[in-house]
Amino acid sequence: MAASSSPSFEPLPSTRGQVLAGLWLLLVATLLFRLPALLNARGVHSDAAVVGLQARHMLQGEGSWFLWGAGYQGSFDALITALAFQVAGSSPLVLMLVPLAGHVLVEVLTFDILQKRVGAALGLVATLPVVFTPQAISAVVLYAPRQWSITCIFVGLWLLDGAAASERPLRRYALGALMGPLALYLDLYTLQLMPAFGIFALACCVDAWPGLAGGARRLAATVAGGAVGWLSLQWLRQHAGASASTTHLSLEPLERNARLLWDTCLPWVLGYGVYVPGHHLYPDRWEAPLPFALVQKVGAGLLVLGIIVGGLSLFFRRLPWGARRLGLLGAAVSGAAVGGFLVSSMPADMWSARYLAPIVWFAPFALAPAALWLRTRRFTWAMTPYVLSAAVGGWLSYGLYVDGPLPRLDARGVAQEEMEVARVLREKGVTAGGAHYWLAYRLTFLFEENPVLIPLEPAEDRYPPYREAFDRAKKVAFVFHPSEPRAQPEYLESFLRSIHARYERLEVAGFTVLIHTR
Repeated sequence: MAASSSPSFEPLPSTRGQVLAGLWLLLVATLLFRLPALLNARGVHSDAAVVGLQARHMLQGEGSWFLWGAGYQGSFDALITALAFQVAGSSPLVLMLVPLAGHVLVEVLTFDILQKRVGAALGLVATLPVVFTPQAISAVVLYAPRQWSITCIFVGLWLLDGAAASERPLRRYALGALMGPLALYLDLYTLQLMPAFGIFALACCVDAWPGLAGGARRLAATVAGGAVGWLSLQWLRQHAGASASTTHLSLEPLERNARLLWDTCLPWVLGYGVYVPGHHLYPDRWEAPLPFALVQKVGAGLLVLGIIVGGLSLFFRRLPWGARRLGLLGAAVSGAAVGGFLVSSMPADMWSARYLAPIVWFAPFALAPAALWLRTRRFTWAMTPYVLSAAVGGWLSYGLYVDGPLPRLDARGVAQEEMEVARVLREKGVTAGGAHYWLAYRLTFLFEENPVLIPLEPAEDRYPPYREAFDRAKKVAFVFHPSEPRAQPEYLESFLRSIHARYERLEVAGFTVLIHTR
C-alpha cells in the first residue's frame, strides 16, 4: 500500500496570462461597481471639493505643504489632482477619478502580492473584498482626500514583500520602510496601521533567510529607510499649517464605543448592516429579507473566521512563510482597528465606521493562509457569501444613484439645480456668500469660485482668503437647501430683519437664497 502524502500548501503556479486576466477582471469589476457614483460625479461633497479647489489654486501658483484647514493631511492629494486637472480638465469627474486611480493601484498591488504567495486564482478571489466594498470604503475610494495615503502604505507593502527576491533587495527594503512615515505625512489616519506595518517590515527581513550577516544588512536597510522617512516627516510637520492628531486613547469611552461598534459600525463594515442614503441627513438602515440576512451574517462570520485564521497561521509551520506573514499583517491591522476604535475619543456616530475600514483593505492578506489551506474551489465557496452581501450592500448604499440593479442620474449628481443657483447669483452681482459647511465648498467648486461661499460657522473655514472676499463684498448671498437641515434660512432672515438690513429672498430650484446688500 502506498503511503499517503501530506497535502501541499505551496502556492499554485500562475501563468502570465492568468495574471493579466486577473488584473483585467479586477479593473472591469471595479469600474462597473463604481459606475453610479461616476455618472453622478457632480454630487461631490465639501471635503472632496476642498481638494479640488486647492488643486486649482496650485495650478495658479499657490503652494502649501498641507491641505487647506486640515494640518493632519498633506497636500499630495491636491497636488496629484492638480496634475490630473492640467491634463484632463478641472471637473468633478476628474476629481473623483484621482482617488479611484489610487484604489485601483491598491487592487493591483494586492493582487500581485497574493498571486506570488497563493497563486493567481486564489489571489483574485482573495482580492474581491477590496473590489466590492461597503460604503465606509467606497467613500474613500471615490472622494478625496485619504485614498492616496492608503495607496502609499500598499506601495510600501509591495516593496517589502518582494524585496528578498529582487535584484536590489536592500534598496527595496529601505524604500518600502520609507513609505510608512510618508503615509503619515499624507494623512495621520494611517497611524493606526503603523504597528502592523512595522511588524510586516521586520517579518519580510526573514524571507529566504540569507544568514545572520545577510539578515543584519536587511534589517539595517529597513531601519535606515524608516528612520529617513521619520526624519522627513518631522521636517515636513515643521511647516506652517501642520496640526497634531486630535485623538486620545483612554478607557473612558469604552462602553459607548463598544455599543457603537457592535450595533452600527462593525455591521456596516462587514456587510451585514446596509445603510441607504436618501433625502434625510442620515441614511436609513435597510432591512434585508430573511434569506439574504442569513447570507450577510454567514458572509461576515466567514470573513472574521478567515482573519482569525490569518493571525493564527503564524504557528502553522507547514504553510509557506510568505503566506503566514501576510496573514499576520491582515489580522494585526484588524485587531488594531477594533482595539483603537474602542479606546479612541474620535468615534461619535455611524460615520465613524471609517476607522474600521482597514479591516476590509487588509482582509485579502489575512485570508492568504485560508486560501492556501482550502484551495480554489472551497475558498471560492467560502468567500461567496461575503462578496455577495458586500456587493449588494455597497450597491444599495449609492442610494438615489441607483434604481434596483441599474445606475441612474440623480438631481444632486448632475447638479443642474446648483448651476441654476449660480446663474441667478451671478446675474444679481453676488461674488461671495455663505452656506452650511457641507454646501459651501461643494457649491464653490461647482460654481468655479464665481461666487465663492464660506461656511456659516467661521470655525469651519478651510481657506481664509474666501472669508476675506466675503467681508469685502458689498452684496452677499446665503444659500440653504433641505438636504442640509442643520442650517435654516428662517433664523438668519429673522436676524436680518432685526437689524433692518436690506435683503431679498429667492426660491431657486429648491434652494432658498437670501441676498443681503450691505
